[in-house]
Amino acid sequence: MSAADELPRAASAASHDTFSARDAMLAWMQEIAPYGIFTTDADLRLRSWNQWLATHSGLAAEKVIGRRLVDVFPDIAERKLEEHFRRALSGEISVLSTALHKYLLRLASSTRSDDGSPMLQTVRIAPLPAGDVVVGTITLIEDVTQRERQALRLQRQQEHDRLLSATLAALLSSSRPLDDVAALFPRLTLPLSLEAYFNYVYHPDSATLHLNNAAGLPPRQRETLATLQLGEDISGRSAAERRPLILPRLQENTSDYTAIARGMGLRTFCCFPLVIEDRLLGTLAFASYTRDSLAPDEIECLSTVAQYVAIAMDRALREQALRDAQRSLSEHAESLEAKVAERTVRLHETIAQLESFSYSVAHDLRAPIRALAGYCDILRHDFVLPAGSPQIVDRLQRASYRLDALTRDLLKFSKISREEVKLEIVDVADLVQDILLLTPTLQDGVLVVKPPLGRVWAQRSLLQQCLSNLFENAVKFVPLGVRPHIILRAERRLGATPPGAPAPRAFHSAVNRPDSASPIAGAPPATAQSTAPRLRLWIEDNGIGIAPEAHQKIFGIFERVGGHDHIEGTGIGLAIVARATQQMSGTCGVESTPGLGSRFWLEFPPAE
Repeated sequence: MSAADELPRAASAASHDTFSARDAMLAWMQEIAPYGIFTTDADLRLRSWNQWLATHSGLAAEKVIGRRLVDVFPDIAERKLEEHFRRALSGEISVLSTALHKYLLRLASSTRSDDGSPMLQTVRIAPLPAGDVVVGTITLIEDVTQRERQALRLQRQQEHDRLLSATLAALLSSSRPLDDVAALFPRLTLPLSLEAYFNYVYHPDSATLHLNNAAGLPPRQRETLATLQLGEDISGRSAAERRPLILPRLQENTSDYTAIARGMGLRTFCCFPLVIEDRLLGTLAFASYTRDSLAPDEIECLSTVAQYVAIAMDRALREQALRDAQRSLSEHAESLEAKVAERTVRLHETIAQLESFSYSVAHDLRAPIRALAGYCDILRHDFVLPAGSPQIVDRLQRASYRLDALTRDLLKFSKISREEVKLEIVDVADLVQDILLLTPTLQDGVLVVKPPLGRVWAQRSLLQQCLSNLFENAVKFVPLGVRPHIILRAERRLGATPPGAPAPRAFHSAVNRPDSASPIAGAPPATAQSTAPRLRLWIEDNGIGIAPEAHQKIFGIFERVGGHDHIEGTGIGLAIVARATQQMSGTCGVESTPGLGSRFWLEFPPAE
């Protein structure tokens, strides 16, 4: 054979060796591939079957090679999937998705499945060429069970999250969550294929559960389950033990506490106690007539819903308790107000009676007192008295004079409280001139007036009484041998105390009239105390002074400066000042230090 003849033969041998090597490589790759690969001829007889398929199908290669595919897996023809192989023989490529076909071959999944469902597969069926000719088919099968289940779990988790979010939003926005649980039931149960639910509220006073809302149970059973004792039925047992009861395959359960639920035909039951801070509020249960069990993620979702409902119930119960407390407090306040009003009326009546009585007593005492003083004069001038008797008569006459002064002051005090006050514009300087003309003890420089004094809203007679009493005290309460010196001046000021200045001690009468806040005839329009301008009259003296602890007390009736009983007085003068000032909607007070004199003040609305 010539060299020219040997060359084609060598080339053919080399080509055969190349194809053999390629086929060997492809066969090896099929065996180690992490997915199923099989080939068929034009009659759809199996020509190769890799190890992955042998493992998942339980069929060794030698048992299937040479047999027709539809004979090994008859459901391919039943499910009309054989046409995809016919298309492959025509040169087309087919892809079978999980969404439409689930699987091509019924194989066991490598992922654990409790329900025995087949492996989910993505399949590619392609023509198998030999040169330019299609001689069969090649099929690749990928196990996507785990991926699809993860996608399904993710989808379900998203649905549960949306469900929980909607439930929480509904409960938080609800003003009556106990009633709105019924409206939540379709949102909760339809996605989970649950047909019944039970919501109980716990009444601690009777230690019983009362059915608040329910759905999916016959009317006769609703009456039976309307009230449960702790430990009774599934809900009562869950409440008593304060733990969830998850009961799958309920019809197989023989416990006594499941008898009612089994009698209703329920097949699965989940009950959750509603507990907040160790306080039992009730229970929430879900059940199904069609499902034997619930997935763990579904149970977790329902458990979260129960927690939300417990929080909403706790909020509702606390709000109801708050409303009850507020109503009780309001009723108590109304009762107290009624009692206060009643007692105020009685107090007014008592005060009026006391004032009337004191006025009558003071008035009726004046005639006998004057008669007593007159008899003393007769005894002293018309009779010859035994030794020592004139002194006794003098003491008796002085006592009668003091008693007469006391009754006069009592009459003044009572009159101020009884008469109607009519405010007018009073020129203080003119009023002081009238007082000076009537009071000789204030003349000869004793009273120094520093103008301007201004004009105020007051009743002229009452303001004259107040100033006269203060002037009289300033003259009377001075150290022995000291000439009285009084300064009267005016200060215009706002109601608020200037920053940094001490708050003035303002005192009303020690016997305040409860009705003194009523409008007074002729009074100027009321304004805010903190901003209304006021005119303050200062009466400053060089007297004996007053201890700080007595500043308020001296404005009470029958109160005197301690340690100066030798100075005559009735103890009513400053009480008259306080009562008269109050009646004119004014205020009064004192600033004083023992031994350094006193600064009394009267304050009224200015008339400018």
